[in-house]
Amino acid sequence: MKKELLLSAVVALAAGCCCSQAKKFDVRDYEYAMGEKYLAQWNAEENARIDRDIEKNRKADGVFELEVPAGTVVQVEQTRHAFLFGAQCFNYRQLDSAEKNAAYERLFQTLFNGATIPMFWKESEPEKGKLHTDFSADDCAEFWAVCPNREKQRFWRRPAITPIIDFCDRNDLRKHGHLFFWGNTHRNVPNWLLKDIRERYFARPGVAAKVKWVDEAHTIPDDLSYSAIFEEMTPAEFAEKEKEFAAELDRLWFDHMDQLIRLYGKRIDSWDVVNEASIELRPDENGSARIVENSAICRSFYGPMPGDYIARAFLCAKMKLPGSAKLFINDYAMCDSTMQQLYVDLIVRLKKRQCRIDGIGCQVHLFQKKVVREMIEGQSDYHSPRWVRNAYQKLSAFDTPIRISEITIPALTCEEKGEAEQAVLAYNLDRLWFSLKKVEGIIWWNLIDGLTAGKEKMFSGILHKDMSKKPVYFALDDLINRQWKTRLTVKADKDGKISFRGFRGTYRVTWQDAAGKPREKTVELK
Repeated sequence: MKKELLLSAVVALAAGCCCSQAKKFDVRDYEYAMGEKYLAQWNAEENARIDRDIEKNRKADGVFELEVPAGTVVQVEQTRHAFLFGAQCFNYRQLDSAEKNAAYERLFQTLFNGATIPMFWKESEPEKGKLHTDFSADDCAEFWAVCPNREKQRFWRRPAITPIIDFCDRNDLRKHGHLFFWGNTHRNVPNWLLKDIRERYFARPGVAAKVKWVDEAHTIPDDLSYSAIFEEMTPAEFAEKEKEFAAELDRLWFDHMDQLIRLYGKRIDSWDVVNEASIELRPDENGSARIVENSAICRSFYGPMPGDYIARAFLCAKMKLPGSAKLFINDYAMCDSTMQQLYVDLIVRLKKRQCRIDGIGCQVHLFQKKVVREMIEGQSDYHSPRWVRNAYQKLSAFDTPIRISEITIPALTCEEKGEAEQAVLAYNLDRLWFSLKKVEGIIWWNLIDGLTAGKEKMFSGILHKDMSKKPVYFALDDLINRQWKTRLTVKADKDGKISFRGFRGTYRVTWQDAAGKPREKTVELK
């Protein structure tokens, strides 16, 4: 008997995280972990308001003609959400066994209907002019299964682009390209371009002394060090003196954007055109504007960037991408009121310049343990229902869809209480975000504990390292696949029509005709 139980456990683990498990989630089972002040913030009145707003903002009434006899019993089952429940797909085929890779894929098929696809310039063009579109010797399942130090490999969390798109197409997952423009030097700018800039400018006495390095080998300077290449010159003076460099920098950035559009423009549903750019509205160290219209080069917060790159990127995307592709701006700016206002101001400026912005991405990365602890105890108003509604009201004035585009909600420990805290935080925030009228999508960031980077190195996954499910998984599964998915039985009226109220999306309706033969129809509730 013990052997049979052990074998069952091994089989269950091998099957991974995504086999259907009839485990009911009840948030009250986990609220013991939360402080009294937190529970007071998320009181019965607030939860009732969230329920009312979900009913009002996420559901619709529909009438559908089936041409069946009056009284025919019809089964109605939602098969797909109109709302986007997504996750980043940064570890596609990068786990250390075929079983884990299969479980990772099933996770998307079971819980999510969209994937954010990594298109960072640094890894998508590791060699000048050569895009990392398909599996390579150091980015395939066989390589990752035996790789001793995955985090130091060049394609870690940046897998080949085309196989992810193919996977999404096979499984009817919405595809979001992340990203075209982001000036972050050690996260996005390719090493070959950094090397060129170092060799051109960093040997100068006036520049070298100002440089601070991210790595011990002194190959990657920090973001602010790149401004040192301007020395005492304004961007306009620098561009006049270094015309060739300014033109080359501009060409390289926009050529890379063109390459991605040529390859994937017709296959991607939405794009982050510019990432984390609201900080560019803060003056530089000389008190001058970082973004100037018609400038040849920009003294970005991140260092040298193409002149006026934010608006130009949107105008280029508008011109070259299919009209069906949604253009997003994406930022972490919702973290505080100052950054929120910068984000609003940036969007206003872009719209005045006829930039098409189809969606606003808002990151929610809770990286600071102190901040998360204060939230759990209710010692802070941060991300309480009142705080969230006030923050997103500022963006709702644009009448533009909002996505909670990158979500990191960590468990502060891997112990039972820590995982209970994570589950409650995620459950309540997902319900609140889902209730907001302008929000059209919620995108989780890290899926598996440990497969993270930088500040994300917390227990922020919804699965353990062994691919077993954490309480937060069951919280999300309960919301997405149970509470927010409509299943019901109705009867046809005298005109052979059915009517029902449900969550917006795709439905399969089934019934039996007079001869007892099964019939089926697909309908859209909008």
